[in-house]
Amino acid sequence: MWKTEYFLRPAAWASLLMALALVVAGCTQASPTPTPEAAAKVETIKVSLLVLAADDDPRWFRDVELPRGTDAWELTEAVAGGQVESQYYPLYRSHFVDSLFGVKGQNPRFWLVFLWSEASSKWEPLPVGADLFSLKDGHVLAWYYADTSKGESLPPITP
Repeated sequence: MWKTEYFLRPAAWASLLMALALVVAGCTQASPTPTPEAAAKVETIKVSLLVLAADDDPRWFRDVELPRGTDAWELTEAVAGGQVESQYYPLYRSHFVDSLFGVKGQNPRFWLVFLWSEASSKWEPLPVGADLFSLKDGHVLAWYYADTSKGESLPPITP
């Protein structure tokens, strides 16, 4: 056990203060500052997007470089450069495209988004809204102005 006489000695107080000063100095030391190159380095992915309003007018945006974690809606906005009109539906947490590059949806034709499946070598509808679909490096997507009166309508152009 500690003896109370020990704490009455000046050397004991000096030791205690030194230990406390070392702890405080260790806690307040600045952490290493990352180099500007490391701080500026953002991991990116490359994806491609087809915008197809008419079968004879494909618009390809190939190898678009984006930060990792970008979703399909953010890709659409980046490629369209302000030429997209949409409605956001909170219930679905996604946008519904009304117009893309000046082509407005009119029943029975609407803008639908697809993902190219390497495994099956065909276009497949996105399983979720564009806002909820996280892109991966190498993905190929398509916004297709589809005639929805014809059942399943897939883009007729392959990557």
